[in-house]
Amino acid sequence: MNRSIRNLAIIPMLATAFVAAQAQEAAALKPERPSGVYKVDYVFSELQDGKRVNVRNYSTLVRVGERGSIRLGDRVPILFGDPKEPRTQLQYLDLGVNIDCRVEQELEAGVGLYTNIDISSVAPQQPGENRTGTPTVRQMKFQFDEIVPVGKQTLIGSADEVDGTRKIEIEVTAAKVR
Repeated sequence: MNRSIRNLAIIPMLATAFVAAQAQEAAALKPERPSGVYKVDYVFSELQDGKRVNVRNYSTLVRVGERGSIRLGDRVPILFGDPKEPRTQLQYLDLGVNIDCRVEQELEAGVGLYTNIDISSVAPQQPGENRTGTPTVRQMKFQFDEIVPVGKQTLIGSADEVDGTRKIEIEVTAAKVR
């Protein structure tokens, strides 16, 4: 009987060791979540004849492997159909700046940064133009997948206005915060 009591005493120790081994194995199989967090700053500069005439700044915090988004703008009401008819429909158009970014990975040369930018606005009425009805919408879309040096402001894109003389430049800085 003494021998069976000893055997029973070993069972809880074996069970504890088995549970600990299972937990250790599960931790080894579970991919470690990246812990780097970056402050990503975007600077949109409008240039006229090589001189900056307008600058806008946008910032977000992004963890490696996750997405950050910035949405800024207006909802513009648009009437569809004849305004005199009771079946006229009112719909809204979202205009402004939309930025989606993702710090994909940390590299020796910097960070792999994916950026998607959509800028939209109502085109200003030209002199002599008598605009009625739906507005003319301007839109610029950019998509970048770049390696950006950490802490260094980097030009990632530029474009001329379609029907104007201005140019827009987009610069980004990714700075590690933890």
